[in-house]
Amino acid sequence: MKKYPRVIIFGRANTGKSTLFNRLIEQSKSLTSPLAGTTRDFNVGQVYWQGYNFELIDTGGIDTILPKKKLKNLAPKLNLDFAVEIIRKTQQVLKEADLIVFVVDTQVGVLAQDRELKRSLEKLLPAKPIILVANKMDSINRQPQTTEFFKLGLGAPVCISAKNGLGTGDLLDAITETLVNKHLLKKGEKPEKEKALKITMVGKPNVGKSSLLNAILGEERVIVSPIPFTTRESIDIELEYNNQKIILVDTAGVRKQSKVNVGLEHTSVKRSLENARHSDICLLILDISEPISVQDNKLSDVLIKSKASIIIVANKWDLIVDKDDKTQNNFTKYIYRYFPYLTWAPIIFVSAKTQKGTQNVLDLALEVYKKRQIQIKDKPLDTFLKKTIKRHRPSRSKGFTHPFLFGLTQVKTNPPIFEIKLRKQDQLNQSYLRYLENSLRTEFDLIGTPIEINLKDS
Repeated sequence: MKKYPRVIIFGRANTGKSTLFNRLIEQSKSLTSPLAGTTRDFNVGQVYWQGYNFELIDTGGIDTILPKKKLKNLAPKLNLDFAVEIIRKTQQVLKEADLIVFVVDTQVGVLAQDRELKRSLEKLLPAKPIILVANKMDSINRQPQTTEFFKLGLGAPVCISAKNGLGTGDLLDAITETLVNKHLLKKGEKPEKEKALKITMVGKPNVGKSSLLNAILGEERVIVSPIPFTTRESIDIELEYNNQKIILVDTAGVRKQSKVNVGLEHTSVKRSLENARHSDICLLILDISEPISVQDNKLSDVLIKSKASIIIVANKWDLIVDKDDKTQNNFTKYIYRYFPYLTWAPIIFVSAKTQKGTQNVLDLALEVYKKRQIQIKDKPLDTFLKKTIKRHRPSRSKGFTHPFLFGLTQVKTNPPIFEIKLRKQDQLNQSYLRYLENSLRTEFDLIGTPIEINLKDS
């Protein structure tokens, strides 16, 4: 969904690229830490500056650029720094760049890696414009130290401090001026934020969230490996599907609280759960080849409290052997037995590895989202209430009469919230409210959608 010119933030590890990205898009979107290689997958954001719009992309820090033939022959390195895959992803977006912001560190000066990256850039992408940015200039007194960066042959660096914002206005001016001179940018209005359907993928480590994301998109967008905690930060991807704008979010795997390491993993898990709480739909990803665990149950509890619509995605279906006509039905019963409070959430069986069933995930999400927006008129609700009470009356609470219920109305959508009146002296137990909720879901086919019924004294 490229709408605007693409500006790529590029450089070796620990030069402050993610801090600069967050500063320019005015959000804490990229995860930042002193740990080298914190950013693995690229992150995308939008910038509006002085009447100009452009797309900004944060990339992982790399020490070299590899020729296409050599990179193709290198197998993914399954180690903790994921060096080859980070290089692969960075080079992927560099080719789509309209402008490269090359970030160096004033506190350490010009390093051999900076020279290597500059030479490789000019060889790989000779026509791409480059702006040199000297970061971590936290004081104006450091400016004389930036003269050594002229050795890189990229002209005078733009001196900034991404941490405190010093010089970032000058950088934005330089970016927009370069893009205008290249006839890539025209003045326009600040884009209004369209209402997008936010879908967040949540699950334990290694259930296949990133693989599923790649399968849905039909491209290798994020790094995948069997090593837990491969995905460190939530990755937002904007797409349009069947005329609906969607933000699809891949999150870090959530382990038991006692096993979560203090620091980077703790921050990643916190952001994963925050994304879930602010989503329209959550995909609860299960590794169906493994037994459902206590951690899966705890995650489902977080999703229920978020009031998001829920779809249960049973991944790694290809690992289930000797399947027959009854296998899927048996697994459905097994899943609902562990999640008895989620029987309203649809289950979809997929294999991210073989891509079987993955093409149906977004179709099901759009169906669930439509039900989430439903507005039911008073007349069918009144008919429903009379029929439901006739089938099963509420039990007596105080005195000798049954509670008298009337005036069922819908007061909110996204998710649907209803209100029902009863006499002041009446009380209604929770089991009957659950009966009404389940009956509402069945009557109006509210698939995958949490609903709420509030009581009001007449």
